[in-house]
Amino acid sequence: MSRFISEADEKLGLNPLAIEVLPLQWFLDKSEKYKFTLISAYIKKLSKQDLVYRLQPVRNPSFSRRSLIRFKLYDYKPYPVLFDSIFVEKEIDTVIASCPKNLVIKTVEGVGVSSPENCSYCGYCTTKGYLGYFEMPNFTTDQIVAFLNNINYYDENSKAVLFTPSADIEVKEGYYPLLVPSIASVPDVFLYVTYSSGLAPVIVVDKELRDIEKKRLEEIPNYFPASKLPIYKVRKDELKNLEIYNELRKSTIPEDLSLKKYRRRDLYIWAIEEMKSKVQLDEEAEIPDIYFVSIDPNKCVLCGVCVRSCQMMVPDVKKVNDTLNLEFNIPMCIGSGNCVKNCPEKAIKIERLAKVKELKKITMAQAVQLKCRYCGKPLGSYRVKNRVDSLLTSMGYEGTAQYTDVCNECKQKHLTKMWIERYLKSKGGK
Repeated sequence: MSRFISEADEKLGLNPLAIEVLPLQWFLDKSEKYKFTLISAYIKKLSKQDLVYRLQPVRNPSFSRRSLIRFKLYDYKPYPVLFDSIFVEKEIDTVIASCPKNLVIKTVEGVGVSSPENCSYCGYCTTKGYLGYFEMPNFTTDQIVAFLNNINYYDENSKAVLFTPSADIEVKEGYYPLLVPSIASVPDVFLYVTYSSGLAPVIVVDKELRDIEKKRLEEIPNYFPASKLPIYKVRKDELKNLEIYNELRKSTIPEDLSLKKYRRRDLYIWAIEEMKSKVQLDEEAEIPDIYFVSIDPNKCVLCGVCVRSCQMMVPDVKKVNDTLNLEFNIPMCIGSGNCVKNCPEKAIKIERLAKVKELKKITMAQAVQLKCRYCGKPLGSYRVKNRVDSLLTSMGYEGTAQYTDVCNECKQKHLTKMWIERYLKSKGGK
């Protein structure tokens, strides 16, 4: 089988990474429903294998006589690939910093692997991003969604998904194995969305683990956020004794979530909201990777600088009648701190993670709408005007301060009129 896969590109025109080999032992003594569900889930997963075809073969560091005779000098390696251009600065910096070999670098489109031939293909960098733009080509966000939806569609009695880097495991009816590149390549959000779909996530641990896998295993949470639902971590030899009593209602994951601008963040928010309808979450519990933004209403003037500086579009200014409201969409906050750094009034703080009860849009500050005194055109808030007035006055520009409630068009008309009147008066005086 390994030989068939290695020659798939030559004989069949297929990328070897677009082939999944399922061991026969997974199907022995299983019902027809289980067999069909598992095979169809992998077919569905393979139908989302688009990133595999973006991979460029890498130079084989060692050649055999056989490979030279066949002119096979390159290998296909599952190094991480960019799903699309990344635009969020913190996402880029976090992914670059996570690579244990310092191979992830900044590119025009976001990030990339500088030396694919030296990559260990652990996938750790792909787990650290908030949005999931950098992905393992054979273990993508699209694929996990398709795999889970397929299982729930065909088997209403399914219990769990086994995230396993090894095919050499025993599986039981209702427990569906999902081959992963390594434990280090499994993001938290994949485990959360598995639970929210109605299936218990199980991490299958090999005896031999690389250092990066040990590190990732320690980072993987033990429970679904704000609940007592365990995320199982089980050794291969313990699988036969594993019994999961899962009574969660099955849910279909919206497949368009991974195509939205914020990808895994949208999937994460869906997982939390969906789980709220199934179990009682602790409203006071803090949610990993979602940050709470606090505003000092006495300092904030609703200038809108935070709105323009946030790449996740967390803050927004909404007009209600003659009032301006500064809203923060808390679930989208990844804690980049751009709003804090750019706020001219030093009114913003990010000091902690958000609680379950705070996962919503929250109005942080309000101000009365300022309008042009001549034409009534909206100009901003009265708080901004008062702040600008005080600054102009302190710098000795009292005359200029009287025009801060006039729009540019009216200001030009008014000043032009003044200049013409002065000019005519000066001419009449002669």
